[in-house]
Amino acid sequence: KQWYQRRVPITAGMNHVYRISDILQVISYAEDHGIVVVPEFDTPGHTLSWGKGLENFLTHCPGVGTFGGDYGPINPSVEANYQVLQKLLAEVTSLFPSGFIHLGGDEVPFNCWAANQELVAWMKKQGIQNFNDLESYYEERLLDIVHHLNTSYVVWEEIFNNNLQIQPDTIIHVWKDKWQATMGKVIKAGYKTILSSPWYLNYISFSRDWKTYYQVEPLKIPGATAEELNLVIGGEACMWGEYVDATNILSRTFPRASAVAERLWSSEKRTNVADMEFRLDKHRCGMCARDIPAETIILRSYCPVEFSGYDHW
Repeated sequence: KQWYQRRVPITAGMNHVYRISDILQVISYAEDHGIVVVPEFDTPGHTLSWGKGLENFLTHCPGVGTFGGDYGPINPSVEANYQVLQKLLAEVTSLFPSGFIHLGGDEVPFNCWAANQELVAWMKKQGIQNFNDLESYYEERLLDIVHHLNTSYVVWEEIFNNNLQIQPDTIIHVWKDKWQATMGKVIKAGYKTILSSPWYLNYISFSRDWKTYYQVEPLKIPGATAEELNLVIGGEACMWGEYVDATNILSRTFPRASAVAERLWSSEKRTNVADMEFRLDKHRCGMCARDIPAETIILRSYCPVEFSGYDHW
């Protein structure tokens, strides 16, 4: 809306910007298909693009910033930054009816904060002893904003791993290796959790990696009680966008994501890979017939109706 249109110049073409009308169209289409859209605004890291139009928003750290540049995470010492976040998140929560927002919190590079002497001096004045405590300060301020917006939220596992002070209703999103151990700690601490670690679809491998996805059992957590396992509320297949755009996102995602979907929707007793292969191949052909370029999962397979979306080229 107007508050950020005035402050943040459009540095990319308009075809790379989501207008509010675009967002509402996505939400409406998803709703018609039984899908809830949950937005993620990952902070304080992963915010390099934000600094293009927001003065003093990012931490200045010449040579040690993101991608070796001069800027890193959000600067937690700048009070005006929390006003920006409050206005942004208020608008986001008003647009998305899911009642959830993903707040990120992963991969925060402390070396950039350490390189900014003004920030280090501010920490000393505030009695903030280290950068874990600085991150905790930032997250507490952020969670307080979200709390007053009456919405639930999800954070990446680093927030839990770094022992930050979080609200009891926080949902912890697990994405790193040794996920069973991490989820075990999360649910024993009484937090709800979501799993993504074994389902990173952007990691491309030869042959049928969907089988690996299908054979994961997210409730197989050693030592967990039935009550604790009830805190495992679901999972997410991730397709990150570093090397993905409109030319390949559908073929890389499907039907591999369908294997994850069935695993999450099914009993742990449903484990027959051969049966799944037959059904997944039929499902893939159904997508091709609807001009969705789902990649093949069986050696030298073909569909009765092949994908024809490129015929006009």
